[in-house]
Amino acid sequence: MGKYQRRDKIARLISWGHWFTFANIVLCLFIGLLYIEAAPKPSTAIGNLYMLVSWIGHFAFLPFVFFIILIFPFCLIVPYSKILRGFAALIASFGLIALIADALFFRQYGYHLNTYSMAQMTRDAEAVFTGASFVIISGVLLGFLLTVGIQLLLANLAWKRLEDLQQRKIGAPVTAIFLLCFFVSHSIHVWADAVLYDPITQQDDMFPLSYPTTAKTLMAKHGVIDVESYQARQQMLMATDKIKLKYPQHPLLCSKIDSQQSTTLILFERSSSKIQKELETLAAKHQLERPELKLLAHPNRDGGLFQVLYGLPDFYQESIERQQLKPAYLKPLNDFNFDVRWYHSENWNDSLRLSQFHPDWQSQELAEFSAHPQNQINVILIAEDDISTLDKVLQQTGDQQLLLTALSPAQSEELLGNKQFALENMQVPLWQRNYQLADQPIAGLMDLVPTMLEDRISCAGSHKNYTNGESLQTSKRRWPLVETYSPYIVIYDQKEITILDNSGQFSVYSSNDFELKKQAEPPVPVLIDALKDLKRFSETENKE
Repeated sequence: MGKYQRRDKIARLISWGHWFTFANIVLCLFIGLLYIEAAPKPSTAIGNLYMLVSWIGHFAFLPFVFFIILIFPFCLIVPYSKILRGFAALIASFGLIALIADALFFRQYGYHLNTYSMAQMTRDAEAVFTGASFVIISGVLLGFLLTVGIQLLLANLAWKRLEDLQQRKIGAPVTAIFLLCFFVSHSIHVWADAVLYDPITQQDDMFPLSYPTTAKTLMAKHGVIDVESYQARQQMLMATDKIKLKYPQHPLLCSKIDSQQSTTLILFERSSSKIQKELETLAAKHQLERPELKLLAHPNRDGGLFQVLYGLPDFYQESIERQQLKPAYLKPLNDFNFDVRWYHSENWNDSLRLSQFHPDWQSQELAEFSAHPQNQINVILIAEDDISTLDKVLQQTGDQQLLLTALSPAQSEELLGNKQFALENMQVPLWQRNYQLADQPIAGLMDLVPTMLEDRISCAGSHKNYTNGESLQTSKRRWPLVETYSPYIVIYDQKEITILDNSGQFSVYSSNDFELKKQAEPPVPVLIDALKDLKRFSETENKE
């Protein structure tokens, strides 16, 4: 092949590559609509404009990058059209199948594919029906073969009609539009990130492989903004007084379960050595059992009481108190004639009264306690100084189901910084009677109410409609366990503990010895799952 013939052939192959890439850009734009449909819609015109230009710019950029990296070099190295068309069709098929799978996964789970999310999808599929993994793999293979066929058709059509396509003179205008949208979207994002404009910044994780230009480091580098001021404003946007409560998530439509056995929940302020010693003494006498699980309490007694009573993360506490709302589960219990009663011992702390949540919500003196074998639910608050009353309470409730624990660990107020969130410092004993608790590795205070109510009421949407907790009677994968100890969010996983504050800073520690893992980052899907679950009962108000 002569020098000029080879040059002309390479130029023809590169031109073909441009048109083949353009066809895949159009396909990617259609697939990109799946992300837009699944994502929350921006509340402003600027937010919608950004979504439009970002969609065009991003899904034009992805196929173009693949062309530059994978196809363009082969045009120079292997200038044979049949080989190149087959190779390009294969590469494009892999890319499109990955994009379609990611789009479908994003619509279901709200984040993008990776090793963590693939494992979660497999678990969820197997939970629906046995053999689902095989069906998924078979579907992917069939989809891949179909996509290869479509790509080969596009590659051959672009090659056969290359002269006609070149005469249309649309390449330059279309390329200009794609480039303009790409740079405009990034420029708008720089501004939005600088002013913390939420209708735009909330779209950061919408598209796959998206890393929009941010303003924080760029503008701070040139002295345009002050980083401390930026962080302070960001923290203000995360303040709890901006939370608009949606509690319960949906109206509670519940039915009564046949079980009529009464249940009692006993709560101490702190898990002191004095209380634990007394419990060890009374355990055999009153058939108390201690399951093998790590029950994590709250560093603050007030936050612990809120988590137990409402089964919600403690960052909702301010909104609950401001709106004076009682727990949502009380209404269906009242409708089904359950006798729900609240008691406190003589020396119980006045700052931990139920009236802080609702003025009409009062507890009785423990001296008035009277146990009934059926349709009674009791919550008893006992101070450490009143430990002598415990024996009588346990004796009166001898035929009832019973859970007993503490709101806070023994030394939570003495520990400073992140050390207080180590497993050994957060754990409190859980004692139970007449419950069939599943084999769980870890649990939190929010799990107590759904555990008590599982045998009494069944609601549409399950207990997830009114609590973030899980029933300890249900065998379910508990890792990771996400807890809020305002202003911190703590994610307990099997090997790592991740601690985030309300300015977005995080630290990762090993679970066993609580050693700081330098430069470690928690998996993004874990964070997204955690935040989505924690915010199920909130509607954050956005301001333009």
